[in-house]
Amino acid sequence: MKTTITVNGTARTLDVDSRTTLLDALREHLGLIGSKKGCDHGQCGACTVLVNGARINSCLSLLAMHDGDQVTTIEGLGTAENLHPVQQAFL
Repeated sequence: MKTTITVNGTARTLDVDSRTTLLDALREHLGLIGSKKGCDHGQCGACTVLVNGARINSCLSLLAMHDGDQVTTIEGLGTAENLHPVQQAFL
């Protein structure tokens, strides 16, 4: 199934199985490994991303639900020269 999302400002079209989670699409198909698969039940928050400005657990959300959405991962929050406060907190 083809789904188009904008990830960290770049439009991406993915052709994946309809059961693919947003987390797996980000990690396995786009190489964005900042969001982690922790508990896989939506309780730990390791998979948190922003979708259209709202925080969600990407392990509980199917990619197909986000066609046309804007997704921001931890990689999209800042730059190596100017880290976002969330990125700084992990250091």
